[in-house]
Formats: sequence, structure tokens, C-alpha cells
Amino acid sequence: MTYDAVSAYTVLFGDGEAPATVSVHGSADEAWGALDVLVRGRSRRWRARPGTVDEDRVTELAERWRRADPERRYWQVAPHRLRVTVPAIAHDRAPRPA
Repeated sequence: MTYDAVSAYTVLFGDGEAPATVSVHGSADEAWGALDVLVRGRSRRWRARPGTVDEDRVTELAERWRRADPERRYWQVAPHRLRVTVPAIAHDRAPRPA
């Protein structure tokens, strides 16, 4: 077996009223997009906009949402490097004796 590393991003989002939302994403863009959807879904003032997600804008919106009830509301986008095993399926094999 050989080893490789892959990137993953987790999004944690909660308000103390319902169970926290936790999701795993394969790219930073996907993770920030997921947080954008979560934050905008909890606000009547901010509507989703098509197009690319601006990490700074999403952070600003998430912080504004959290500041309304900082004792109960929380969010986090965290990057991870995961070590995974990769089976060696393409290596040269010696021919078997007959």
C-alpha cells in the first residue's frame, strides 16, 4: 500500500436551537458556498446570489448573523489534510512460474 493526502473542508454551523449542521467538502469553494447557503437561509434580508462565492463576503455575513446571538450561534470552515491509503494496482508484476 502507498499513502497519499487529500484535502477536505468541514463546515460547522449552529444556533443552539437545533442540532448543528456539519458537512464535508472536497474544495474550499464548495465549503464557503455551503456556508453561504446556510447563512442566507437563516436571514430574511440576505438572498442568495448566483455566481462565484466571495469568501470575505460570506465571512462578513456569517459574523453579522453570529453577533445577533453570540452565546448560541457559531460557524466554522476548517481545512484538513487527510492521509489515505492507495492500493498499488498498477505496479509491475513478475510473471508467475508455470
